[in-house]
Amino acid sequence: MKVNDFNADLQYSLDQKECEMLDAFYCREFPNICRIELIEDLERQRRGMDKILHFNSGYQISLDEKKRRKDYGDILLETWSQYENDRRGWLYSAQCDYIVYAIMPTQTVYLLPVLLLKKAWHNKRDAWLGAYEEVQSHNKNYTTINIAIPIKVLMEAIQAEMKLSLEEVI
Repeated sequence: MKVNDFNADLQYSLDQKECEMLDAFYCREFPNICRIELIEDLERQRRGMDKILHFNSGYQISLDEKKRRKDYGDILLETWSQYENDRRGWLYSAQCDYIVYAIMPTQTVYLLPVLLLKKAWHNKRDAWLGAYEEVQSHNKNYTTINIAIPIKVLMEAIQAEMKLSLEEVI
């Protein structure tokens, strides 16, 4: 059984070249950015904030960056951060605006709006748990558990949460 090295994974996530590439992506996609703040405060990091984009208008967007080293055709949704310690994954605990899910070999980025992602998970959870692979990542003293959702399936579920009906309200 392969055991992940947290420190090696952390170093990968902080790779300067890839951080600069993502920052350039943010500046291109959000042209009114005046500053990109790297979050170093552990409490905000625990809430799923790696960076905050500051705009000229004063508006801010908080981001949690996830980088994959290989394209598997899916997006891993972390349901358990530390299963043995009963610590829920970022799918439940993230308090940021967007998950930035970057598949580095293909240089593809998915901007996942957290509220819609959580709503899609709430509505599709049982079906997805029965249909898609659970991926366990073994670390030194804990196990992280993810569910691998095909990209197209996840994008369609998020999109479905964007168009709703008022008919059942009345």
